[in-house]
Amino acid sequence: MSGCDRQVEGARALGVRTRTGARAPRMLAMAVTAALLGCNHGSASDSGLSGGDPDGDGGTDEIPAELEPAPATLRLLLRRQYVGAIDDLLGPAAAAAASPPANVSLNGFDAVGASQLALGDAEIDAYEESARAVTEAAAQAGTLSQWLACDPASAGEPECLRQVIRSFGRVAWRRPLHDTEVERYAALGTAAADGLGFDGGVRETIAAMLQSPHFLYQVEIGEPDPEDPTLRRLTPYELATRMSLFLADTVPDAALLDDAEAGRLSDSEGIREAAWRLLERPEVRDSVNAFFGEVWRLRNLPGLPKDLGTFPQWTPELALSMQRESMALIEDLVWEQDADFREVFTADYTFIDARLGFHYGLPDAASLDDSHARVELSRHDERAGLFGQAGFQALLAHISSTSPTLRGKFVLENILCRTVPPPPPGVVTDLPPTDGAQTMRERLEIHMTEPSCSGCHLLMDPIGFGLENYDGIGRFRTEDNGAPIDASAELEGVAFEGAAGLGEIIAETPDTTDCLVRNLYRHATGHIEGEGEEVAIDQLEEAFIEAGYRLPDLLVEIVANPAFRVVAPPQ
Repeated sequence: MSGCDRQVEGARALGVRTRTGARAPRMLAMAVTAALLGCNHGSASDSGLSGGDPDGDGGTDEIPAELEPAPATLRLLLRRQYVGAIDDLLGPAAAAAASPPANVSLNGFDAVGASQLALGDAEIDAYEESARAVTEAAAQAGTLSQWLACDPASAGEPECLRQVIRSFGRVAWRRPLHDTEVERYAALGTAAADGLGFDGGVRETIAAMLQSPHFLYQVEIGEPDPEDPTLRRLTPYELATRMSLFLADTVPDAALLDDAEAGRLSDSEGIREAAWRLLERPEVRDSVNAFFGEVWRLRNLPGLPKDLGTFPQWTPELALSMQRESMALIEDLVWEQDADFREVFTADYTFIDARLGFHYGLPDAASLDDSHARVELSRHDERAGLFGQAGFQALLAHISSTSPTLRGKFVLENILCRTVPPPPPGVVTDLPPTDGAQTMRERLEIHMTEPSCSGCHLLMDPIGFGLENYDGIGRFRTEDNGAPIDASAELEGVAFEGAAGLGEIIAETPDTTDCLVRNLYRHATGHIEGEGEEVAIDQLEEAFIEAGYRLPDLLVEIVANPAFRVVAPPQ
């Protein structure tokens, strides 16, 4: 089965259910998905909903000849995007009731999993249950009525129901609805209203629309490029959706949909203007935090297990403080200072509460409170930036010990985008007891003499050795198992010691910038870039450098780049 066929089958299963439990209209979901995919079913422009580009030139920016974009596809909304959309559509009470299936990460990214994995019956049932819980909560909170702009008593219930479908659908489905779509959902709502009243009919209709592929999937099929038949340009509505879900983790607002309809997203200038406006939305901060929580694993901190016999200080509250420390530094650099983002690795200050202040042994910890205040580190325990934070050190450690291997592997893979091969088949990865070796470093150095283990460990461990002064929950120490710690280390031949030393090297390593650009691009597009997209990566990296390594500028340049706006035909 082709990739296109798999996506069709996944979306076919998303027929909505009525309150009686019968799937209806399942055939609607099948027909809609086939039209969406454009797999030999015509282009998006055939629908009359492509919007924008009134001159019909497909946009004014030149697409690099060497650009080879990924095939068109459908992408499920991420869990946080689903909840963000419900919040915007129906309010916080409805968002609190939302319970979509959990994300499944693939190749290290939730967005990649969302573009490649099919839905099973359990996920389909979860979307139905969530849609019903959401509409019930919205009805109780009175937020369903915001979509009703006419009086059913005077205008007639069928016409008012159509008005709700059009207004709600334009935002929920991120495009205007066909008349046939309006009539189909109006028929469903009218039938439900016979037994539940007009308000019940509205609830059933909106619950059905929230189970539609048009809501659950991020459509990125595009329409044929008039100048290059091997490419498809995202329609203005598709582009607006991709922009908003990437930058703000929610559906496009009315202003962005208006931009799409008016053709203001047909070139990079108009896209940049819309993107800078989007960055003013408060949701963008949460979206950026979620990205770094994913790629740097910070989201794993609250549930991180530790052996309480070894680390009795470990508590969920301490883990949450660590997570907030990292996020506070990122937020300060990106939004408050608008600074060179590489400072995230070198900052000689941090944002901590009293709990972390005592954990770090800072002299003024007693003056702190529960808020995360800025504190100057002044090279305290050689802490600086991300690598000096206890959250990083706890994440990249074992349950009862440190792990130079995990710490070095993270730096290589997540910060520098290097590939570290997996252990050979049959190799036991647990470190065996070694007679005479007291410190973790000594044990690993003996382990590295094993031919089957040396290749990878020689890449990873020399980096992690530089962080051995920080134990498995990030406390500073000078001894390991009663023996002095040797924290001398190197990264690709450059010597360093301590978190501050590692951060200085990483901040000046070109691959650090390249890796950040790649990871954001992968998250934005839902796939791992191919060789034909290297031209876009190079352009984005150059723009990031020219902007002084400011992250907001990079976000804007990603959505304005031609690679963000085109796809190859579906496979």
